[in-house]
Amino acid sequence: MNGINVLCGVGILSTPYAIKQGGWLGLVILVVFALLAWYTGVLLRRCLDSKEGLQTYPDIGHAAFGTTGRIAISIILYVELYACCIEYLILESDNLSKLFPNVHLSIGGLTINSHVFFAILTTLVVMPTTWLRDLTCLSYISAGGVVASILVVICLCWIGVVDHVGFENKGTALNLPGIPIAIGLYGYCYSGHGVFPNIYSSLKNRNQFPSILFTCIGFSTILFTAAAVMGYKMFGEATESQFTLNLPENLVVSKIAVWATVANPITKYPWLVNYFS
Repeated sequence: MNGINVLCGVGILSTPYAIKQGGWLGLVILVVFALLAWYTGVLLRRCLDSKEGLQTYPDIGHAAFGTTGRIAISIILYVELYACCIEYLILESDNLSKLFPNVHLSIGGLTINSHVFFAILTTLVVMPTTWLRDLTCLSYISAGGVVASILVVICLCWIGVVDHVGFENKGTALNLPGIPIAIGLYGYCYSGHGVFPNIYSSLKNRNQFPSILFTCIGFSTILFTAAAVMGYKMFGEATESQFTLNLPENLVVSKIAVWATVANPITKYPWLVNYFS
């Protein structure tokens, strides 16, 4: 649950847009990233087991390149994780302000609009989850994230099939100018790689790590592909950066999808902050 949760996050929302940018053949990039994520995860295990006391990426950087390696890896890793935390707050603020656009708060002469209000509210909600240190307990929170990710894909499929949006768009086989954007979007889908050491250290039977890794990445890749194909076939060249922005606002299923998107980042926060400590 923890492995699938950290991989299958909000990146799934942009996979249809990645097809729009790179074309259908761009899906090969997604498969390549999946294979790289699995293989480098196996290499990560070998690194952690190669020397006593290695538990994190900075530890590996120190073992390979000394203090300079530790500092360089720490800066890269922590900046990425910090940026993800900020991104999740912005995402929550955008989605909640879309659901409740008229919410605001006035304190004296200061008026806080809906975007800022929900960013602050989200921070207060997720803060208690970051105090958890038992990764076994986090698996229950992760289960909620996995369910939310699956629910978003189901809602997308429902709107296409039951609500008759249809899957009529064909698209292009390859769009070379958009490949760099597609690479960035597909690569972001596997950005949870940074917390693999935490998952590995929490396992009772560490020999199962390669097979667990394969299962997590395989399941996540299937969800990414399903969302990408359905989303682009439904919306074609009108596909937005997040497919939830394309969903018809008058449908109940669309609101369920947005609420699932709101719930998803909350389940990721404990993992991101846990790495800092």
